[in-house]
Amino acid sequence: MIEGRKNLGLGPYHAGDDPGALAGSLPDDRMSLRELFAILRRRWRLIVLSMGIVMGLAFLYLVQATPRYSATTLLLVDPIGKDLLHPDGGPTFAGSSSGTGVEIEVEILRSDAVLLDLIAAQALIDDPEFGPALSLIDKARLAVGLAVSEPSGADLVNATLARVRKAVEARRRGLTDLIGLSFTSRDPKRAADLANALAARYIALQVAAKSQSFLDATRVLEGQLDAAQAALTQSDAALARYVDDNLDRLVSESDAPGVGLLQARLARASEARLSAQQAAETAGLALQARDWSALVDALNTDALRALERQRDSLKRRLGGLAAGSDEGVDLRAGLARIEDRIAAEGAAALAGLRADVSDYTRSMDLLREDLRQELLTGDLSPETLSQLYGLQREATIAQRQYDTLLGRIRDLEAQALVQVADTRVVSPAIAPSGPSYPNTKLVLALALVGALGTGVGLALMNEFHIGGIHSGDQLANSTGMKVGAVVPEVALRQGQLSVADTVIDAPLSQFAESLRRLRASIDGSVPRPALSGLVIMVSSALPVEGKSVTSLALARTYAGAGKRTLLIDADMRKPTIHQHLGVEPSEGLFEYLSGTKAEVTAEDCYDLDPRAPLGVIFGRDRSGAPTDVLLQSARFRALVEDARQSFDVVVIDTPPMLPLVDAQYIAPMADCTVLCTRAGETGQADVRQALEQFTDHAAADAAVVAALTFGRPHAGSYSRSGYYTT
Repeated sequence: MIEGRKNLGLGPYHAGDDPGALAGSLPDDRMSLRELFAILRRRWRLIVLSMGIVMGLAFLYLVQATPRYSATTLLLVDPIGKDLLHPDGGPTFAGSSSGTGVEIEVEILRSDAVLLDLIAAQALIDDPEFGPALSLIDKARLAVGLAVSEPSGADLVNATLARVRKAVEARRRGLTDLIGLSFTSRDPKRAADLANALAARYIALQVAAKSQSFLDATRVLEGQLDAAQAALTQSDAALARYVDDNLDRLVSESDAPGVGLLQARLARASEARLSAQQAAETAGLALQARDWSALVDALNTDALRALERQRDSLKRRLGGLAAGSDEGVDLRAGLARIEDRIAAEGAAALAGLRADVSDYTRSMDLLREDLRQELLTGDLSPETLSQLYGLQREATIAQRQYDTLLGRIRDLEAQALVQVADTRVVSPAIAPSGPSYPNTKLVLALALVGALGTGVGLALMNEFHIGGIHSGDQLANSTGMKVGAVVPEVALRQGQLSVADTVIDAPLSQFAESLRRLRASIDGSVPRPALSGLVIMVSSALPVEGKSVTSLALARTYAGAGKRTLLIDADMRKPTIHQHLGVEPSEGLFEYLSGTKAEVTAEDCYDLDPRAPLGVIFGRDRSGAPTDVLLQSARFRALVEDARQSFDVVVIDTPPMLPLVDAQYIAPMADCTVLCTRAGETGQADVRQALEQFTDHAAADAAVVAALTFGRPHAGSYSRSGYYTT
């Protein structure tokens, strides 16, 4: 439970104590449920008001919030890739069903590349919901007639991307290979369509990425294929060149029966190829030059010769006609047609001739291969066999490499055409029936918890830091001072001039008992001087805290206990003790200290309490001038010292500490200060500030005792006090 200074064993507060050090120990205190409930009961209005404000804001938020709907597409990630070209050959790669692969796909789903593809496919830049909109600043500028800068294309895309990113959520479902892809929109159908569209774009991009990877690999292998083809051509050419260059020697060394025949056939094929090639070159030049005679001679076909004869006949007939005649025009047209037919027939014959050249070339290659094989079967010298075998081996290896690369390229090209995604939709999104935002129940529940927490927090903050002080324990814990008593609030009875009369009229009341408790606390806090009386200063932080009533009641309590007691009304700014006693003194403390009337002595300000054996020095009228100089005077110090020597107890009623400086000059003369604090009214900061001022000016061994005035005991306190009090 909350423990005050007295419960913590800190003893009475003295001027030499450090208020900050004492306050720093307060967080270690404990609070009981009873004390907490008492605080909440005292601050219930603040709690209810705070909760009402928070709940009102929550309702206002729910009313103005635009409903948003979230549609979810369920995707399944296949951790094992598929190879449609080799369905029985096993997976193309090993996936990770434990989560790595799925988490990677989740991050890809949320990537800017996928979202930008969706924005382009759905034209979301022009969408009123997801497209860029004017900011509040731009709207304000337009409202006052100021120009707004035109955003760039990149700015528009980035603004749309930011909105789409907020609307998309991709999350793995537990430890499964399922991904929930959600899209949020103001329109439920739009949310479902965009969720499905995003899933479709993601799958399409996944397929495109896989196909592109195979095509990239194909381009890499194509470079290697060109090198292998060049190596194959070079190795075949080296073998053929060796055979051709050493054919006579090889034939002479070999005793194979077919070598001579193959050599003769190769020679004939070479002559035929050379003749056809020469004819094709001549015919090509003649056709290009439109030299029809040379073309016919080079190709020497019956069709061309027949066309050549017709052409010659037309030329002869054309030569005997006059220029510009109708027959001449017809003959020229016929001649042009004949030449066009010659060109077409010549081109066809030339193509056939060139095909023959190619056939002769292939035939020669086959004959060379047969000749090489036949030579190898013959009885060649070891040196020749070694050279032929090396050349043939290089050709074989080059051919194998070329075939392998070519087959792999064709396989990759086929793979690129038949790729399927590793992710598929297992449950398309449908339009949701209810909004996902705002979550009314969750908002109200959080608002209720927040409202209650805010209310309780404000109540505790107001109780311990900001608001007024309501209990003795709170006063002790917030300031570190010893609380001498909680003086209850009592009503002025009929016939009484002051509430302080209750000490005499009702000596067994709680009010009288609290003053006796305060007296006991003072006696226990300050050791009684051996040769002089006890000087007690009664002050407060602010005005109207009951210090004058407390001063009079405390002085009467000491006087009732048989102590020679003097009460000095040193509040010359607003003296009230004479009003509480119903006395109108002729002179007061101000006149005595100021010396305005030389004949005024201390005895002229002194009188007796009509209702108690108590001596009083009155303040009389309010001073119209500053009084702090008077309180610093030697006359006032002499007055206090004389009173200390003549009385057992001297009670000095002083002005409040914060608005006036008077009390700061009285504090050094006091053995103990009673700091009155009005319950529920005086702020804790004000009390601490007043305590700091006392600490700065009081004697090092001076004690301070707090008194909580106008207290209202809570239910259960003094539960049996009526047995002893009235």
